[in-house]
Amino acid sequence: MGILKIFAFLLLSLAWAGAAGAHSEEADAGITPPPGESPVPVQVGIYLIDITNIDETRNTFDVELDAQVRWIDTRMTFDAEAAGTDRRVYVGPEAEKIFDGLWTAQIVLANPVGQMGIGARKVTVHADGRIELSVQVNSTLRTNLDYRRFPFDHQVLPIILESFAWNSKEVELAPDPDRTGFAPEFALAEWDVEAIESRVGDVLRVRDTVPFSNINYKIRIQRQSGYYLWKIFLTVIIIVSLSWVVFWMSDERLGRRAGISSSGILTVIAYQFVTTSTLPRVSYLTVADRVMTVSIITIAATMVVSVIVDRIDFENQAAKLRLDRACRWIFPLVYLGLLALVMGRNGAF
Repeated sequence: MGILKIFAFLLLSLAWAGAAGAHSEEADAGITPPPGESPVPVQVGIYLIDITNIDETRNTFDVELDAQVRWIDTRMTFDAEAAGTDRRVYVGPEAEKIFDGLWTAQIVLANPVGQMGIGARKVTVHADGRIELSVQVNSTLRTNLDYRRFPFDHQVLPIILESFAWNSKEVELAPDPDRTGFAPEFALAEWDVEAIESRVGDVLRVRDTVPFSNINYKIRIQRQSGYYLWKIFLTVIIIVSLSWVVFWMSDERLGRRAGISSSGILTVIAYQFVTTSTLPRVSYLTVADRVMTVSIITIAATMVVSVIVDRIDFENQAAKLRLDRACRWIFPLVYLGLLALVMGRNGAF
């Protein structure tokens, strides 16, 4: 029995020594937060390289960016005079090697759809302990698009960064405006990039008891509405205007007048499907939906007038002509007024 106790004690001693040795190696490798100020201030900047796709049906976008992270770790200081330089730059395999033994804030994207792709890394260590990490990141990110003002809408594409390993008591993230932006020649099909804004906050996840510091970078974009104005809306307005030809057909029977109106309605409905084919099935009306609805109702009203004209006694041509003449200017004024109201209230003018 005594031998068993001694054997158990030796096993526990070895386990404790192994754990202590492992902890010592981890501390030497720098995987514990830097000593000193707590929480550790970490500056993060993003430089937008490209947005390759915005999937409006899935509410996602594909982004490629260069993330710049800066902090101070006094354990990484060195003698600049003895080294012959005040900074050491590591790229390629050397960057990967030093990165594995370096304490970092373990910053990740908080709104990805799928895996986050990591590209080239660059690590710069200054003699005074300042560390700069640059890494290329690509991923598909989740967003929440609002189409109420489509096609005159402004959207926000969020890039949310937060520490995966260290909570807000250990790491405090802050935006780095000097290292945030996008190239002047950067262009995005169908969209204009207006600005990149940032907001810092603490987020408490379901799995955590202490909140984590995060940065929400918001890329503000505006849709280029020219395509919809000139190729969709203008065409629909012309189609609606052509339906008013029935007001010059006072002598015609209902069948011919109704045929023109019904053809116009079917054509506008076809254009409505074209404008909404790239959007998700939202429950609210967009500006495009309102324009199409006003157009369909206007053409349907011409059919109602045709029915009224047809019901007037055939011998009373003067009454038919008076009604048609009144509609020749009432319909354009009302239709254009409704279009101006619908689009003007939503930023078209």
